[in-house]
Amino acid sequence: MNNLPGTDNAVSCDRELLAKGVAIVQRGVSSRSTLPILQGMLIETSDKGLHLIGTDLESYIETYVPSSLTGSFRMVLPAKYLGEIVRRLPEREVVLRYDSEKRVAVISSGKAVYEINSMDPAEYPLFPEVPEIAWWKVAGKELANFIKMTAFCVATEETRPFLTGVFMEFDENEVKLVATDSFRLALTRVSSENGFSRKRDKGLLIPARALNEVARILQNSDEEVEVYASENQVAFKWTDTTIVSRLIEGQFPSYERVIPQQHSTLIVVEREAFQESVERVSIMGQDEFGTVRLSARDTTLTVSANAPEVGRALDEISAIKVTEGNGEIALKARFITDVLKAVDDDEIAIKMTGGSTSPVILTQVESEPAKPVRFLYLIMPVSLNV
Repeated sequence: MNNLPGTDNAVSCDRELLAKGVAIVQRGVSSRSTLPILQGMLIETSDKGLHLIGTDLESYIETYVPSSLTGSFRMVLPAKYLGEIVRRLPEREVVLRYDSEKRVAVISSGKAVYEINSMDPAEYPLFPEVPEIAWWKVAGKELANFIKMTAFCVATEETRPFLTGVFMEFDENEVKLVATDSFRLALTRVSSENGFSRKRDKGLLIPARALNEVARILQNSDEEVEVYASENQVAFKWTDTTIVSRLIEGQFPSYERVIPQQHSTLIVVEREAFQESVERVSIMGQDEFGTVRLSARDTTLTVSANAPEVGRALDEISAIKVTEGNGEIALKARFITDVLKAVDDDEIAIKMTGGSTSPVILTQVESEPAKPVRFLYLIMPVSLNV
């Protein structure tokens, strides 16, 4: 391998910390962009350590990796190759050097040495400015859980972009996270004991993809997350990492109008038993989702399905409570199991709100009826001629 002149600009860092930082930022790098620069990761020295940035122009991720410095540099390396290289380096210490004249980076660890051509760092998009005052502060694990409980209900098709995001709405001491694909809706309420730094008249419509990245990184984190909001961007910041996302343009539906305030039948069941029953029976569902019928009679919830060319399936579980009479409804099994996997409560309430064409509500068992529920899911029914 050729000796590189002018490689006094060197950085030494821990392999595990570097691998963690690269993995975080790599999630923000575009893998499909026709612009080569967006397939790269910006790496530069700073007084806070090695600064890594990735973007697809819709969201940006930055983090800092502790390092010892003997110089300064700025380079853009292909994120795909960088991630593979860093994960496989043999020794704990990693040294990065950069020849700005040839625009070549050298990554070495033990006897393993890589030379990588850098793209022009001057072409890399600037990281957005984050407002000075945090809007909201929340524990990382809690935020990750709230996102997990909501984001799965967004639409996956881009025909209606305003349905591909999670609506974050701020009340006086509460945040509401809402998502819908027009067939189902998720609503999660998050209390904020300290309130918010200032009043905001409209909510934030945040791409679910960006929120899922926040949740993935923070799922086991005890760190406090600061949420910043501007007119067209939202930022999540903790310790050495910041994720900035553009907001989705458009008007989120008036979700409160579609949530029934009354129910005709209330069924309380054990969540795990209900989930297992739906998964068993949905094997015989008549479409790719596995459509199942729920029927409540006395203290029993019957879950059934029909595949006309194959046969039928039926299962029964004991209900903890059935009130306001009996009820029957047909739902997509996946819509039910998505909810049951997202929540951790031991018991769950099923509220049938009318006839076979009225939506079903899955929510927590209300210990205090006057108190707003922590989570609520609305599922539209399916018409079955069986």
